Amino acid sequence: MFEVGKSYRFVTLETGDNYEGKWATYESSIVHEVAAVEGPLVKCLGPDWSKPSPFNEFMAEADRSKPREEIIINTASLFFVRAELQQG
Repeated sequence: MFEVGKSYRFVTLETGDNYEGKWATYESSIVHEVAAVEGPLVKCLGPDWSKPSPFNEFMAEADRSKPREEIIINTASLFFVRAELQQG
């Protein structure tokens, strides 16, 4: 289902207080690049701040050279909703 090197929008369920202070469940999404896949576990990389981007002008120079963050997403989890391949 996932291809290493491609970016996907991962949609998950989160629970917490909403803007009215009531308990709610809602969808949250974030785009990550896939680094590895092992069964239902997908290892993803955070943003590459060394690449040119309009967001880089807000970061200090030292921050651009830091290693990319890694996150593992369990696609078999009840909180995983879907993943959408990002074009480009």
